Amino acid sequence: MTPTPRTPERSPTPTAPPSLPQRMADPLRTDQARTLAEALGPLRPPEPGEATSRNHRTHHELERLAKVAPPPGVLLKDPEWMAALSACTALADPALYMTVVNHYVLCLGSVVDSASEQQLASADLAQVVGALESGYRKGVFLVTEIGDANSHLAIRTTAEFEPGRGQFVLRTPDPGAAKFSGVGVPGRPQSAVVCARLMVGGSCRGVHPFLVDLCDERRTSPGVEISGALGVESLPLEYALVRFDGARLPYDRWLRGTARIDADGAYHDPLGDDPDRALRRTLDVGRLLWATVPSAAAATARASAVAALRHSQHRRSHGRLAPEAPVLAYSTQQRALFGAAAEAFALNCAATAALDIWQRSQDARPDATAEASQGGRAAETAFSPWASVDRRLSAFKALAVDGAARISAECRRRCGLAGHLTVNRLSGYAGFAEAFDAAGGDNRLVLLDLGRALADEAAPADEVPADGSSRPADTDDPDWWLSVVGTLEQRLTAGLRTALDEGRQQGLEGMELWNPLLERTRQLGQVHTLRLAAQSVVDAVSAARGHDPAQRALVALYGVTQALRLAGPLQWTGVLSRETAASLEAAADRQCTRLAPYLDEVAARLAPPETLCATPLAAPDYAAALHSTLTRPDGGRS
Repeated sequence: MTPTPRTPERSPTPTAPPSLPQRMADPLRTDQARTLAEALGPLRPPEPGEATSRNHRTHHELERLAKVAPPPGVLLKDPEWMAALSACTALADPALYMTVVNHYVLCLGSVVDSASEQQLASADLAQVVGALESGYRKGVFLVTEIGDANSHLAIRTTAEFEPGRGQFVLRTPDPGAAKFSGVGVPGRPQSAVVCARLMVGGSCRGVHPFLVDLCDERRTSPGVEISGALGVESLPLEYALVRFDGARLPYDRWLRGTARIDADGAYHDPLGDDPDRALRRTLDVGRLLWATVPSAAAATARASAVAALRHSQHRRSHGRLAPEAPVLAYSTQQRALFGAAAEAFALNCAATAALDIWQRSQDARPDATAEASQGGRAAETAFSPWASVDRRLSAFKALAVDGAARISAECRRRCGLAGHLTVNRLSGYAGFAEAFDAAGGDNRLVLLDLGRALADEAAPADEVPADGSSRPADTDDPDWWLSVVGTLEQRLTAGLRTALDEGRQQGLEGMELWNPLLERTRQLGQVHTLRLAAQSVVDAVSAARGHDPAQRALVALYGVTQALRLAGPLQWTGVLSRETAASLEAAADRQCTRLAPYLDEVAARLAPPETLCATPLAAPDYAAALHSTLTRPDGGRS
């Protein structure tokens, strides 16, 4: 039975909070996190072959979360709640996190941001939104179309307005325009925010969001086609293709923001009818996703690093060099796993910075957010729409997902066979990061647009340090890496700008101009994200500088590890001399030696609550812990 609908609650205008770094140190140890952990209970990782039931299972879990979470109008404006919800669900079950992102951040987020009070008072919309708020009806977000790359910039699904009926008719023109998302087969009710080209009087008015009921407990809605289930191994949910063949929507299912269509069938929007602006407004809901994905990524990175560290600390090696020695006694294992812990710490700092940026932007009107986030103007869309919606938050998303993927993959590799067992969670966390490399805005496209914007906005004759070869290699200084990566960003920016100016002087433009420079552009975007991370770390630890040796060693190891990854560009741009670059290996070993006495302290700081992600991998007696999770064929414990 459908629950009794209630009028969706609209959140009050938030007051400006204190700076987030002062408010919240760890989203996994807040009251909100404890509430969510109790609601989720002991979730076990999915077993192989369970994919066909995953959507229904996560739907049940979504209902449990809805009982304890605030109403969406409040939840989606509260950074502490959103950080805790993201981090806790990603740790407990990455597939549940994807469900939460679709349901709360993208689907209900579109409703909260773009539906007017008058719309929400209508019986039809109030009923479906009430069912979404309760978790009885699951929400998804349909934007990607399978036929073309960068489909967000050329969406072909249409919503044509019929003045006589005051309705919209959704159509998918061909199989290539089918939408793709985590949609399950009918059996539980589902609705979607569908991004479609609004057609009014034969003219396209840009891409707008529409709230569409996809199916109920028994069948799909009229005019809606849902394909059979598609599997994605890295993030095990049911996925499907969705097409529309004349699906009809009432006028109030158009999440129209400030736009309207009058009684004569004429389209009006006081903010203008530029199609690019309409697309940015529609995708502005992604800003909250980019602000909170770093919290989820940092949580899985921390869990991966701590589990692998503890496993290596307790696991004995029988190599002839040191029989019976723990695996962590080997310098190669120390470098890999201490480095993973240091980068997980940095991602945690970056996650707080991303939330801070998002919170500070909430005073802006939703329709002006994209322009405000770019210093008063909207960035031009080139490779994708993401950087034009919010350059800084899309950069933090790319940074966090890339770092979490690297950490979880390295930790899995360093744990051998144990790292690949589902019960030990590392494969699930690696799959989450790999999936979000493309989900929520493709990282490569984000980096390309970041690099393009930095080069285009640079002065033609940027002043950068003439030679960094004499830079002192004081890798113990917490500011060292920030200074180094900042200089590298300046030089890469100046070099790309020079190359662009030379190409334009030759009359090149478009593909002829950019195609030979794409890898340089991507690299600049990546270095920009690393500079943001370095700044986040320095900001987070500045108060404790000199008083926390474990934290100081973590920060130094993070900087040296990142410098080793970029040793080539750092040398050929002259930021570091050959001698300084050659000294980085010894510096990393030195920081590992300094960090070793604080291993238990570092693990305790980074470790998530065991109730959210218990794993045999971290147990002192791994074999006994693993056996305790198994059952015999007769149902008894092994």
